[in-house]
Amino acid sequence: MGRLETPYFGLVGVLLVAAGAVSVLLGLTGGSLEYWPLVIAGPFSIWRGAVVLAAGAFYLTAVTGRITDREDEALVFMGSLMIWIVGGMEVLSILLGAIPGGPEVWIASPTEFLAAIAPPYSPSVLAIPLSLPAFRYAEENVTTLLSRLFTGE
Repeated sequence: MGRLETPYFGLVGVLLVAAGAVSVLLGLTGGSLEYWPLVIAGPFSIWRGAVVLAAGAFYLTAVTGRITDREDEALVFMGSLMIWIVGGMEVLSILLGAIPGGPEVWIASPTEFLAAIAPPYSPSVLAIPLSLPAFRYAEENVTTLLSRLFTGE
């Protein structure tokens, strides 16, 4: 353990810390940044940035221990969980924003829907696929939980 995932999560951690710091700074100054496929804007960018920054800090803290023990794995998983929560809320917001409103229109055409869900995305949405390898650290616990749930132990 710790051979391939240490540099990977180190790089992802650095990217998350940078994106989170920029998001917090832009949120404090009221600015915005759009560099396709990334966008940092909006009134909640301070809080989203703080969560992304903290998740990156969790990754970097785990990497300093070379992800060799359970505590480091838990840090990576918790950082990923933070990304999944904030990014998942953003994805839900994007999907719900693609649904047209009004009494006459209930379903958007495929072109309108695809245009509504097209990039740019916030850093938390772009980080979701990068954080998925953290499932590796919870695999044993999830299978144990599911087996206990379905066998009644």
